[in-house]
Amino acid sequence: MPKFLEPLVLPRASGYREAAYHAIKEGILSGYLAYGQPLIEEEIASQLNVSRTPVREALAILQHEGLISPRNGRGFHVRQLTREEFVTMFAANEVVEPYLVRLATLTATDMQLRAIQEAIEHGKAVAESGDLPRILRAGRDFHRAVGIAAGNAPLTQFVVNNEERTDLYLLSHEKILTMLKIVPFNQEHEMIFNAIMQHDSEAAVRLAIYHSQAVRERLSPFFNVDEFQKMVALQEVLKE
Repeated sequence: MPKFLEPLVLPRASGYREAAYHAIKEGILSGYLAYGQPLIEEEIASQLNVSRTPVREALAILQHEGLISPRNGRGFHVRQLTREEFVTMFAANEVVEPYLVRLATLTATDMQLRAIQEAIEHGKAVAESGDLPRILRAGRDFHRAVGIAAGNAPLTQFVVNNEERTDLYLLSHEKILTMLKIVPFNQEHEMIFNAIMQHDSEAAVRLAIYHSQAVRERLSPFFNVDEFQKMVALQEVLKE
């Protein structure tokens, strides 16, 4: 496993599990750990300079979240999601997100509105970087901020967990995304935000649905088996 983790320095031992969890998760969602990358408990503990116990506990949480899975009886690996799983999770969020947007128009505080706006501004800042992990993270931050403003923690966590896994899947097909010339979705996020600011729940829901449909259109090969197979074949040709 490549060296990607820095040793943890914490004032109390009880924080090591959480710190190890965040460090490993950051490595996965930032693309430092490749799709299918082995995660060996003792190697991670050595890199973090901690005992194996907090690492074992952190890996158990990540397995529960669906980001990693067991690897041939020894350790774990970054989970290899299927196209069908991607489509199913995307569809689940399509149902939940308009509901959260509607709630946000009714309950968002000034502080929560600022957090949504900051997420959009951050999305704009990273849009030109071409850094796919950062662009995807900015999108997750927007949807998390909207969920928090909606005041429904379980549904917000549901949406964010699904987005983490769908983003992990997209990271594994970065070349296809490059070929599709996927652009960040900041303009659509901003339209949703403006509707929330105006407490216009009908407009906010309509824009949230439009946003999901627009993402589906941009990512159409991932939702159509024939298109997807053609893009994968082209990706393999480009590797040669």
